[in-house]
Amino acid sequence: MTADADIPPDRAFIDRIVDGTMAVLLVGPDETELHVPVDQLPPDAGEGDWVVIDPGGAGVAVLTVDADLTRRRATRIDARLARIRARRSGGRFGHR
Repeated sequence: MTADADIPPDRAFIDRIVDGTMAVLLVGPDETELHVPVDQLPPDAGEGDWVVIDPGGAGVAVLTVDADLTRRRATRIDARLARIRARRSGGRFGHR
């Protein structure tokens, strides 16, 4: 992941789930790491999803999956990978 200014501070990326119990979120454009119990995630959330968070109160509440942001970022990553693969296919080692 690369820090991007277009990510609102109330959005977090579910980077990974550790031991099935703890989700590691990367919050906002600075990608501040936050650990949240998996049972506090929305039921439809998983690794690779972007979620809306509410950082107020005693802790951070994960409110919902941001399906639109998840889809836009996945499309952007797919396009980058396609460009990289296209460059590599004609390289000096003949990767295909």
